[in-house]
This record gives sequence, structure tokens and C-alpha cells, in this order.
Amino acid sequence: MENALRLESLVVDYKNRRLFPRKRGGVVRAVDGVSMALKWGKIMGIVGESGSGKSSLLRAICKFAPVESGRVFIENVNVTNFSEKEFFPYRKKIQMIPQDFCDTFNPKMTVEKILEEPLEIHFPDLNSKEKKMRVLELLESVELDEVLIGRFPSQLSGGQRQRISIARALAVNPKILICDEIVSACDLYTQKQILLLLRKLNQIKRLTMLFVSHNIAVVSYLCHDIAIMCQGKILELGPSEKLCGVSSNSYMRSLIDAIPRLKMIGK
Repeated sequence: MENALRLESLVVDYKNRRLFPRKRGGVVRAVDGVSMALKWGKIMGIVGESGSGKSSLLRAICKFAPVESGRVFIENVNVTNFSEKEFFPYRKKIQMIPQDFCDTFNPKMTVEKILEEPLEIHFPDLNSKEKKMRVLELLESVELDEVLIGRFPSQLSGGQRQRISIARALAVNPKILICDEIVSACDLYTQKQILLLLRKLNQIKRLTMLFVSHNIAVVSYLCHDIAIMCQGKILELGPSEKLCGVSSNSYMRSLIDAIPRLKMIGK
């Protein structure tokens, strides 16, 4: 089974006549016929400007946005029309780290409770001791000290909160991580640390990842393959070295020319 995830002619529309009165009768096509395949153990980057459809694509894959047409395959199973009950087992296989991860934390929950929450949903038979051990393992996996276990989100740095967000996604032992602009709000030092962590998780745990960013430098550092997205379509897709070296696509070249390289990060 070569492909972890496969998309066939995926279309995502948003329908709201009030917000978009001049757009095709109130319809905005966010994703327009996207087809791609993500191989096991690989990291694919999706890069494009704001509004290009990157986040909508991820939301459709995770069934957080409706699919107008096309198909989504996870482990060669067509999950496009699955109900939430049917899709529930796949939520352990594919986990999404959102861009606004801080907003997904309950400010009244400690780090321990935040990391225990997915365990209680997906592994209800775990006892208190087993959950505590798993929480400590998760903190270690994202290189955080166990002294943070009793702290609240407001008591953590931005980098620590990002690592907790990653740890929460890892709690259910996913096979695929979906990362939506997860370093866009970080300073360069924190970006470097998070990217190094993701690369380590890919190498050690063989985690397959779909990584979305508007920053071609970040994507070219981390990802094996890159898809260039514009106006809901994939303009170009191929190995990172090839696309970031000599690309025939003028849109790709403009992205490369406009965004500075992260020279602080070595391959």
C-alpha cells in the first residue's frame, strides 16, 4: 500500500449568498479539482498565497468542510461520503494541527488535562496511571519537561504551546499529520525548533505529513515534495529540489523571489 492519502478531482465550494452575492450566485469555489497522492513516510508541502485554497483542502480531507465532488482516499479506502460515526476510527489515523492552535486550548485546563482529553475519547479503557504515563511520554516526544504538566496555556511560551499542540495530535498514535500554517506566527528561532522536531518525528516515527505554508523557504526545508496551489488549483507538483531549483511556473518563481530563505537552518 504505497499511498497514505489520495485525492481525486476534489472540489470544495462555500455557499453564502449574503457574503458572496457576486460569486457564481453566492458560491465560492475554494478547491477546484485537486488530485494528488501522499506516499507513506513522506512529507508533502502545499504552498501558496492566502486565499489559494490550502486550508480548505486540509479541512475537506479531515471532514471539517463538505466535499462538493471528487473523492478522498485514506489507506485506499474511499472516506468521502462517510458519516461522522463511520469516519471516527480514521480520526486516530489522521490528525490535524490547526493554524490557530491556541484557540483550541481550554484556558482552564492544565497541560495534563489537554493531553488526556484525546486519550479519554479514543482510549476510554485506560486507567489514570496509564494516562499519566502516556502524557509524560508525549511531553518527552516533543522535547518538553514534565514540570510543565500542571501549567495552564497562559503560563507557556508560544513555542511550548505549539509543541503541546503537536503532542495532543500525537496522543492517538496517528499515521498522518496534517499541519496547517503551524509555524506562521512563530519567530525564526521557534520556527527552526518546530521544523527540526517535525523532521525528527518523520524520521523516527515514520510519520507521514501534509504541511501547508505560504513560506516556500519553510516548505523547501522540510518537505520531500511540494504542490503549488493558486486559486484552488494545483499548478505544479514535484520533488522539493526540482521545484525550488528551476521551475517553469511563473507563479512558483514569484513565490521563490518574494520570500527570503531561512539561511539559519541547515539541511
